[in-house]
Amino acid sequence: MKKRNLFVQVMLVVFTLISINVWAGDEGSLNSTYKISPDLNFNPTSSFQKSWEIAYGESKTPVHVFMKETKKGQEYLVRTKYFEVKYVNGSTGFGARAVSETDRTVSEALNDAVLNQKQLLSQKCISTESIANDQVLEMIASYLPDLINEQYNSILN
Repeated sequence: MKKRNLFVQVMLVVFTLISINVWAGDEGSLNSTYKISPDLNFNPTSSFQKSWEIAYGESKTPVHVFMKETKKGQEYLVRTKYFEVKYVNGSTGFGARAVSETDRTVSEALNDAVLNQKQLLSQKCISTESIANDQVLEMIASYLPDLINEQYNSILN
């Protein structure tokens, strides 16, 4: 009888731990659900021709993406009030880069605190070939959460 009670108690503990892990795993998956929509308030400029918003989960503050054509392809500037990064898509491939000083609006110190520099380096070359225009925003939305340092994940949600 004691062995049976011990077995039941152990199973309850195991079930509880598994439930907690599954629940905790779902918490991080908010970043995997996103909605991409055109930025209706955007007016094209000489610098940026198109703009979109990416909203993760139930976020009320979307990430803004601005696209500009360059001689080498397209640059997608991804910006919030806490960080900014750009994704480059051209003949040399698709990947993430730091924002140049001329395009920067977020302080370098804040940007460096929010963005994971190792991840930024690892995303420098996501693809060695150019990505189709209709897939670029999906790629950005998918890879962007990995760039955010863990303690700042709530920025996207």
